[in-house]
Amino acid sequence: MLRRWKREEEKRLRELAEQGASTKSLAEAFCRSPDAIRMKMKRLGLCVVVQKKSAQRTTTNDLVPGGLLTHEETLRVLTGAIAKAQKPGLDKLEIMRLKVLIDAAKTYDSVLEKFERWVELESRLLAMGEKIAELEKGQKTNAG
Repeated sequence: MLRRWKREEEKRLRELAEQGASTKSLAEAFCRSPDAIRMKMKRLGLCVVVQKKSAQRTTTNDLVPGGLLTHEETLRVLTGAIAKAQKPGLDKLEIMRLKVLIDAAKTYDSVLEKFERWVELESRLLAMGEKIAELEKGQKTNAG
């Protein structure tokens, strides 16, 4: 049975689609098939994005670090994201992206601090190892 779209449904579809909702979630929300959602979105002039499933490529495949960010660089990213998040009129998707960026910057800075401590400890251990080797060498020389 063909069910007509109400204006309220069209408005809500537009809002959710602009916020980045998937076709599948829209289909569930409106109790319609994904094809019906795609056709309606096309008629409304909304962008219909079809994601191709690929086990070979994900967004994390594109993350190739060019070096560690400093605490100052991380703080600048965090400050910029917070400043942008305070601007009115952001859509839900942009707010979600900013939240992820803020959370990632906070986590990164914490991990960077731990990493710097590990590097310091490692260098101290290496220096101690060298001193121990020198002392052992000196003991062998004195004993022999």
